[in-house]
Amino acid sequence: MATILIGGGTGFIGKHLSKRLQALGHEVRHLSRSARPDSPFKTFVWDIAKQTINDAAFTDVDYVINLAGAGIVDKRWSEARKQAIINSRVNSTGLLAAAFARLGIKPKLYLSASAIGYYGNRGNELLTEEAAPGSGFLTKSCVLWEESAEEVARLGIPVFINRTGIVLHPDEGALEKMLIPLHFFVSTYFGSGSQFYSWIHIDDMVETYVYAIEQQLTGTYNGVAPNPVSNKELAAALGPAKGKPALVLPAPAFAMKLAMGEMSHTVLDGARCSAEKLLAAGFKFKHPEIDGALKDLLA
Repeated sequence: MATILIGGGTGFIGKHLSKRLQALGHEVRHLSRSARPDSPFKTFVWDIAKQTINDAAFTDVDYVINLAGAGIVDKRWSEARKQAIINSRVNSTGLLAAAFARLGIKPKLYLSASAIGYYGNRGNELLTEEAAPGSGFLTKSCVLWEESAEEVARLGIPVFINRTGIVLHPDEGALEKMLIPLHFFVSTYFGSGSQFYSWIHIDDMVETYVYAIEQQLTGTYNGVAPNPVSNKELAAALGPAKGKPALVLPAPAFAMKLAMGEMSHTVLDGARCSAEKLLAAGFKFKHPEIDGALKDLLA
């Protein structure tokens, strides 16, 4: 079994991935801003702003996974907040790369998160990993995030980049917020609702990392289910999956822009991303269709 070090291990995806890897028999370690003696995972302190890290974290490490990053929708996008989002991703990668170089360590694989925000707002275009980046802040942050991983690759360490889609879980992330109107028998879509949402069930999201480790996958992959849906289709599927009648209503684009400012791009933009590269690598989705995925999550 392997020793796996995770940055961002207590975040949304990180905590589910940590439990899964531990259940598979791996030794899971976390990098954290503070010591966590009560954690079920051995924890080592790093400070991304100060660029310091406990070198003991790297002893006999086989794989390093970096999921660290300030939340995209946790706070309104001021210029300072946007810089914090970028810095948390780019500087965490830089800190790890510097540690690898200083300590002469070469993990078997370095696994980095990215996001489908890389593609920007692309309408109906089917987006493979070869597609050019789009425009806007989300694209900029993802491009810089992925470029920072090149620092690791230049050290001769294999790199896997996971362009994460909208990860579905009933108690966290985007789906949690979309479920709130169901308490009032309403399901809401944003703007026209025609924008494509490239989604993935949390269990499949976790397994993309597990599979990348097991198969030593390198390069960039879209971490999305094979069947993206429009925002309106997703909203319409929530009521039946939850077993509740729901009137499907729009939240007008102007209202979203007024309420969220520039951050409204997170719900009004769409990207129809292909999962073909992941499928061609032999990955098998447990939940390839939105109806089945929602029933599993909401039943």
